[in-house]
Amino acid sequence: MTIVKLIQNAEAVINKLIGTMFILGTLVFLWGVIQYVIAGGDEKKMAEAKNYIIYGLIGLFVMFAVWGLVNAITNTLFG
Repeated sequence: MTIVKLIQNAEAVINKLIGTMFILGTLVFLWGVIQYVIAGGDEKKMAEAKNYIIYGLIGLFVMFAVWGLVNAITNTLFG
């Protein structure tokens, strides 16, 4: 197996993982929003919901950055 084929296979696997992580990050974010809305003014529940929202947004940002980095490296090295 050539190095190019190996890198293309790795890229395909990473892209699938990133897609899955985008879905997971979106679900965590939405879960936090739902929990925040139904908290009913309870400060403890609202704080926990804010954490879910923040973690979901951080996860989405990291996945977007990794996806961009993988594509940039692939396009730079292999046109």
